[in-house]
Amino acid sequence: MSGGLSIVRPSSFGRGTALTTGLSTRIGGVPGSLFGMNLSFSVGDDPAIVHQNRARFFGELGVGITELALMQQVHGSMVTRVDAPGIYPACDAMITNCSRLYLCVTVADCVPVFLLDRAVHGLAVVHAGWRGTAAGIVSAAVDALTVAYGALPSRIEAFIGPAAGACCYEVGAEVAGALDAGSITVRNGKQYADLKSANVAQLVRAGVSASLIEVHPACTIHEAASYHSHRRDGYRSGRMVGVAGISPKGQATGVPVE
Repeated sequence: MSGGLSIVRPSSFGRGTALTTGLSTRIGGVPGSLFGMNLSFSVGDDPAIVHQNRARFFGELGVGITELALMQQVHGSMVTRVDAPGIYPACDAMITNCSRLYLCVTVADCVPVFLLDRAVHGLAVVHAGWRGTAAGIVSAAVDALTVAYGALPSRIEAFIGPAAGACCYEVGAEVAGALDAGSITVRNGKQYADLKSANVAQLVRAGVSASLIEVHPACTIHEAASYHSHRRDGYRSGRMVGVAGISPKGQATGVPVE
């Protein structure tokens, strides 16, 4: 945390590489925001404050606003290859092997996933809500890295960030039926989904080693002081942004470099 700004940083993902990663929280926004540290222009917040929040977050990571690739997320399974900054429509995962190009994912309960094959500098960010998880979005991202850059699934490292947890994410029959039975638990007659474990299972089935998957334990619904949650707060919820990018050697931030 720096100057009141709280950023989730992976502890093992990409360790030893020139990689910049981080996920914003709801802590550390500029005064006046309706939502705290909100990075979305689409939830009714003051655009001037959102710009300031984005400058604060990306500035802390050493990332320029003009170096960002952002998705117009649609809860699908489309993976887009990106080679330049900009806004990419109708996709829920992006891949690149370009340095100083920072891929962004926006979340407020959905699962943010980062994937890296350091040998080929293949990088992906994934937005995995329940629909994307049911559609196999992380598997599609692994396949895309393999086809585009010659990545090997057994070499891919993964980070799964804070998201709605099985402790709180109550779902109905439609969602429970769409997900693997192993990711659903029943308590007191109610069904709860574990999207993190569902995505871990998909990664393992795609050939990623379980030992290379780092999972953040936080539940965004439960930890109200730290994370935005659309399930918990509805229209009063802001949004968090996860970012990952390959930096020039020796200039990485967000991950300890050995």
